[in-house]
Amino acid sequence: MTAPLVIPCFIPHRGCPHQCVFCNQSIITSESPAVYCNDLERVIEKYLAFKGNRSRVELAFFGGNFLGLPVHEIKHLLGRVAPYIEKGVIHGIRCSTRPDTVTEESLALAAPFGLGLVELGVQSMDDKVLELAGRGHTREDTLLAVKRLKDVGMQVGIQVMAGLPGDSAESALGSARELAALKPDLVRIYPVLVLAGSRLARWYEAGQYAPLTLDQAVDQVRDMAKVFGSAGVPVVRMGLQASEMMEDESRVLAGPWHPAFGHLVFSALMFEQACGQIDCLETGRVLLTVNPKSISRLQGDKKTNLEKFRRRYPGKTFSIKTCSDLPPGQVRATALP
Repeated sequence: MTAPLVIPCFIPHRGCPHQCVFCNQSIITSESPAVYCNDLERVIEKYLAFKGNRSRVELAFFGGNFLGLPVHEIKHLLGRVAPYIEKGVIHGIRCSTRPDTVTEESLALAAPFGLGLVELGVQSMDDKVLELAGRGHTREDTLLAVKRLKDVGMQVGIQVMAGLPGDSAESALGSARELAALKPDLVRIYPVLVLAGSRLARWYEAGQYAPLTLDQAVDQVRDMAKVFGSAGVPVVRMGLQASEMMEDESRVLAGPWHPAFGHLVFSALMFEQACGQIDCLETGRVLLTVNPKSISRLQGDKKTNLEKFRRRYPGKTFSIKTCSDLPPGQVRATALP
């Protein structure tokens, strides 16, 4: 099934009653189409012109707390999308919002306009971590929001973070387990970065916060992704999207930034999967078989997995074969005579 075309419309900071310690949305969305006032129709037409062969189109309000906007602003924005819904060129609306703004009233307001998927900025299910991060909502708010969304038949997305102040690998994994048990429709996992102008930047500069290293972040997100995968919950993004801003050290001060962070995690998952099979082989020659689409994940970024195989198994030699019959994301290790 072809993924829908998602038209992103950013509303930086709009509707946010709190400034979370890690947040500087004006930086994150500075290179994106901030369409809150004037650009909405222009951006829609631009994306529709490059729809390609995708049969479904959705518009997404990201970058702020959509259901926390004043009622007249929610109606105004949804009303501007309504003509495209009526013409059948946009088939649904999704938004990101805080769990504590998912109320019966806000859902009743937005549902008739075609809102079908709500992504909750959960970040953690540990109340102490949420308090330290300045989130202003609790674990119970998330549980209630998920229930309300499911009760009205809306899809649920979850955004969760790794490396928050006061968090640990164990508590982040605990959050993943609790969220996976709620059976959301999709998940995004973001490692915490230190952005200029955030409270976290001041803590970092004062030596009061140490971000995860890249290796630590990959390991944590890998383990969280495994929890969601085991529960049948698709992880649709790991790490922030690459942009010129993310390479600017004056704006991203520290943290586990990598332009292909998701690829690093997928490669770590495949390395672990392969090792679980290689450990059972006594022969010195090993054949690793993967789908052609997954060979880069098996090899790892800059072929680092191949070097890790050699270091972990110094007495073995490895060869790689592709096979289209093997599902993408899976590897098969067999002994060669």
